[in-house]
Amino acid sequence: MPTWDLAPVSLRSCGLALPDRVVTNAELCETLDTTPEWIEEKTGIRERRFLGADETVTDLAVRAAERAVRSAGIEARDVDVLIVTSSSPEWIVPSLGVIVAERLGITTPRILDLAQHACASVVYALHTASCMLQEPGMRNALVVCAEGASRLPDPDDRTVRIFFGDAAGATVLSRTEGPGGLLAYDLGNAYSPAVALAGPSMLNHARNTPGRAPVNPHLTMDGRVVWQEATTRVPKSVAETLSAAGVEASEVDGFAFHQANVRLLRYIARTMGVDAAKVPVTADVLGNTGAASALTALWRLAADGKAKAGDLIVLGAIGAGFMWGSMCFRLPHDISTEE
Repeated sequence: MPTWDLAPVSLRSCGLALPDRVVTNAELCETLDTTPEWIEEKTGIRERRFLGADETVTDLAVRAAERAVRSAGIEARDVDVLIVTSSSPEWIVPSLGVIVAERLGITTPRILDLAQHACASVVYALHTASCMLQEPGMRNALVVCAEGASRLPDPDDRTVRIFFGDAAGATVLSRTEGPGGLLAYDLGNAYSPAVALAGPSMLNHARNTPGRAPVNPHLTMDGRVVWQEATTRVPKSVAETLSAAGVEASEVDGFAFHQANVRLLRYIARTMGVDAAKVPVTADVLGNTGAASALTALWRLAADGKAKAGDLIVLGAIGAGFMWGSMCFRLPHDISTEE
């Protein structure tokens, strides 16, 4: 897979935004036919955050973006590229990216929404931002990944609903001088309907066509297929990236992986022979936060002082589609963050 031989770019900051509402396994089990103990045993998830009745994905996106920009020590006017990802925006149009730009006072015309990359969004967004920063005069890209994933499953589906929570993460990616920054990356895809969510066109067509069977409006997921794909694709992708970067897994200081569930994360770490202490876990208290997931792990690394200048950091994620990818950074400076 490619090494990054263009102008160096690197992660500069990370911002996180969470809803106030904490939803425990016990609360879910008030309406689901399962037990708190079963959920924790199967997933490692104890609780997650849900948006309140009056909160929106847009609110989370804006808060996370503000924190990332502030932590990077820049202003909204300094953002040259804005990429926003979400599989659960309130509106297909207008653009969530344009809404975030308007609320933050970002004036760049280089705004892009990624809506169908699901949990792999952060890798694709960072790769796209890295490419866009090669344009002369571009310095800073803001990547925002926001999800209201708790609102996608059927409320009565105990096999899907137990996994998901809501969050937004954001990071500033900047061109940097000297060695370091993005060293290598890997991207891949293989079609599968194992995770699916119908869009308005499909739902409206089924609803308005006499005799046509109704379409499930909720997120569906075949957990066995997801497990197999994630435990196969992510380690292979990371191995490809590290090989291209000329780095051994033991040299990496932190792995910010997609937080599908705790059991899966621990299995991947064992498969790769990676010290579990280098793989932060947020799924235990946040659940699977979709596009925001890997950034919650990056935020944890930074907040714990484990994303320092000179450190090697790997991001890895897989999402519906399936789409997956990984990136390796040599940090030229600390990743800054705030609560």
